[in-house]
Amino acid sequence: MGILLYYKHCMNIDFIILAAGKGTRMGGDSPKVLANLAGRPMLQHLIDTVEGIPKSKTSVIVGYKSNEVESGIHSSKKINFIKQKKQLGTAHAVKQALPYLRKNAISIILYGDAPLVAKNTLNKLIRSASKGDLCLLSFIKEDPTGYGRIMRGPRGSIKKIVEHKDATTEERSIKEVNSGIMAIKSELLNKLLPVIKNKNAAKEFYLTDLVEIANNQSIKVRATICDIFEVGGANDRQELHDLERAYQKKTAQDLLTNGVTVADISRLDIRGNTQIGQGSYVDINNVFEGNNKFGKNVIIGPNCFISNSTIKDNTVIYANTVIEDCEIGKDCKLGPFTRIRGGTELSEGSELGNFVEANRSNIGKKSKAKHLTYLGDATLGQKVNVGAGTITCNYDGKNKHKTLIEDGSFIGSNSSLVAPLTLGEGSYTGAGSVITKNVPKGKLAVGRGKQVNLDKKK
Repeated sequence: MGILLYYKHCMNIDFIILAAGKGTRMGGDSPKVLANLAGRPMLQHLIDTVEGIPKSKTSVIVGYKSNEVESGIHSSKKINFIKQKKQLGTAHAVKQALPYLRKNAISIILYGDAPLVAKNTLNKLIRSASKGDLCLLSFIKEDPTGYGRIMRGPRGSIKKIVEHKDATTEERSIKEVNSGIMAIKSELLNKLLPVIKNKNAAKEFYLTDLVEIANNQSIKVRATICDIFEVGGANDRQELHDLERAYQKKTAQDLLTNGVTVADISRLDIRGNTQIGQGSYVDINNVFEGNNKFGKNVIIGPNCFISNSTIKDNTVIYANTVIEDCEIGKDCKLGPFTRIRGGTELSEGSELGNFVEANRSNIGKKSKAKHLTYLGDATLGQKVNVGAGTITCNYDGKNKHKTLIEDGSFIGSNSSLVAPLTLGEGSYTGAGSVITKNVPKGKLAVGRGKQVNLDKKK
């Protein structure tokens, strides 16, 4: 059954995300779930994943600095933030959401500090829980210290989960552990959750007790073993660092799988959503931030920073280039040491080279500025050549003004173009000129003082 057809006939999905804790071990004053992972808060990763699932609603259980959590998260769907005044365990947290669950729904319980569960994995949980079972996510961990152990019975059935602090020596040797993520029909959750007691070492209401309760009521308990990457959490800065590196490694490996060459997967950081076309090459120490889209056969040299930009096919970005909020056409060349920002657009075949900065400018087809140039609020037509050291003087101390350089113009080295200004098609400026008036089509403009040669003082 196709996934869309499945969703058409499936039940409502109620996501419950637990995000009430302070995260003392994380350090600092911010809520743990707002800690940055690959350019986004951990909780935001979960929100972005679940909001794409049809028939879903999301409740987030908040507590510590709830206002910060609410203001720090964004979604295309309305999120129901529910405050947990006292933190008395995971079952107590989930209980806060019971009044908001819909009829004929499946509840999926997630954790704001375990942000990388995949949509496909959630789909598996949904399908399994629709049969009326309690469905868990488990994983294998070589050192399971601190995790609840999965206790299986005959034929692999799940009998109970034992928390580490309550486990015997034999039980602690088990390496299959509980992720905490589970799915269950909302009507069953309403029925079973009130049965949970706090008879344990921590005097907390454990959500994991649902397993034993479900078994006592002849409800099947299933567990799906998933990749540890999906359920990795972060309780302190070291774990957050490890999660970041795991995320970046996985992201880089996905690029390799999709036909992109990555020089060193340990030296690439993608903070946001970057799409890269087949045949492209990414050198070391690059940072891609926000939403980027690169075409096919794009070459990114080392030490570049690219944010919220589009780069089309066959373009080469040389070392140490910064690109922010821009659109780069096909067959362009940028860098090294170029900065392109503020809505700048480069047309096909254009070039901006060493120590060139462009801001709010449009660079026409096959136009070039190869050295030491500032283009601010400028529009260049086709096949314009801008000499080294040229400046568009766009700011008069109060307002910004535009410079228009029409097709085929040649700007001599070290020219200062004082905007507002238009240089007509095929016009020229002499090297070292200060141009303050419009230049007609095909004319040569020279604006500089007369050279005087004086005798040297003895």
